[in-house]
Amino acid sequence: MQIYLDIFLAFFIPNIVGYGGGPAIIPLIEAQVVGQYGWMNASQFAEVLALGNALPSPIATKMAGYIGYEVGGSLGAAIAVFATVAPTIIIMIVAMGVLYKYRSSPKVKASALGYCLLSSP
Repeated sequence: MQIYLDIFLAFFIPNIVGYGGGPAIIPLIEAQVVGQYGWMNASQFAEVLALGNALPSPIATKMAGYIGYEVGGSLGAAIAVFATVAPTIIIMIVAMGVLYKYRSSPKVKASALGYCLLSSP
């Protein structure tokens, strides 16, 4: 059971403190996977990174799934991928709660209109 908590923390923490998307958090994930937990050596991590770069889709979730599977099987892969996306989910839920609470505020309405205008082609 401890291994699954370790997998979760190894991917959740870099995604909470990292800023800049998948490529920006790779060194943070490497510090966890290679440095702290020792699940892989630097050469193995480099191979996972190369494989992740060669395939389409976001690199952070691919690497999380692969490393999670290698360490903890199918459940480890699911936990690692969830830990990768959980910070974004949490932030979105909190942000939507705040926006909903203040939905009648003129500042929130102006911000929403601005976002709509900026995102329109």
